[in-house]
Amino acid sequence: MSLYQTLYYMSLVGWMAGLFSWACAALVAAALPSQTESWVPDLVAAVFLGAFIGGLTVGFSDKWSGNRVMPRWVVSGTLIGIFAGLLAGGIQIPITKNLQAQAPVLNRLIAWMLVGSFIGLGLGLRWVQVNRARVVHAFAGGLIGGALGGLIFAGLGSKIPDLSQALGYVVLGVGICFGITLAPILLRDGVLQFVSSGDPRAQSKFGRTHKEWELQQGDSYVVGSQNQDLRQTRYRPNVGIFIPDAAIAPQHAILFGKDGRFFLARHSDTGGQSGLARFVTRVRGKTVTSSQELRHNDDILVGRTALRFVTRKKE
Repeated sequence: MSLYQTLYYMSLVGWMAGLFSWACAALVAAALPSQTESWVPDLVAAVFLGAFIGGLTVGFSDKWSGNRVMPRWVVSGTLIGIFAGLLAGGIQIPITKNLQAQAPVLNRLIAWMLVGSFIGLGLGLRWVQVNRARVVHAFAGGLIGGALGGLIFAGLGSKIPDLSQALGYVVLGVGICFGITLAPILLRDGVLQFVSSGDPRAQSKFGRTHKEWELQQGDSYVVGSQNQDLRQTRYRPNVGIFIPDAAIAPQHAILFGKDGRFFLARHSDTGGQSGLARFVTRVRGKTVTSSQELRHNDDILVGRTALRFVTRKKE
């Protein structure tokens, strides 16, 4: 799917996560004694929100990438979200004790900024091997999304108190997921677009949705057909740009950004004369033997799949 379709669906993930979090937090709050300190519900809510956003984001992003959803990675995302919620909630405890009575709106804003930023940081760790800057972008996106959600959350309480909690959680979840997803889209330096494929699987999976992969300077993606490897215990797949094309090697090529430019290089698994003959890798109609710099609107052929590279730097 396109980058903006991804943004839309990730917002839906945030909506679901916020609604589930509100339901779970409400049940826990109802079971707590009435004299419970105010920071306890906030901590519970942060944990639930982190768990749902972490697990759902990993599952949906793997599904949309065209790859298989790995339960253990969903569990990893959930656990990281729980830890992020606990950490944010723990930091918020002394702030709530000192600020809640004097400035409840500011206290709520700080609380959800902490939750959003820590959840974003945890999710960004998925991309640390691709580009460390993406961790910072996810952190910033979660921070801004949490701030927006927190402001609306705080503002709803006085106007529609009966619905403020439910709507507040939904807006908060949407804000965090929207911010985490929007940050890399706004900061992208290039896009790899799916054009067409001679393999029916790739054409069916990406043809109607016009799949796009955003690219940033510093990124290093493996392009290939390798499905999720059950033997791996990493938080994310080895192949960042997955294309189910029988003519594409499991690890076919590497697309990376360096010094303001982007390059496509053959993977070491497809080197040598046999690799050149068996695994097609072409840029502008010419076979890539080692690496090739990419220019704006370059046509790329890997296996039987046609791609197009688009960059902001058009020279």
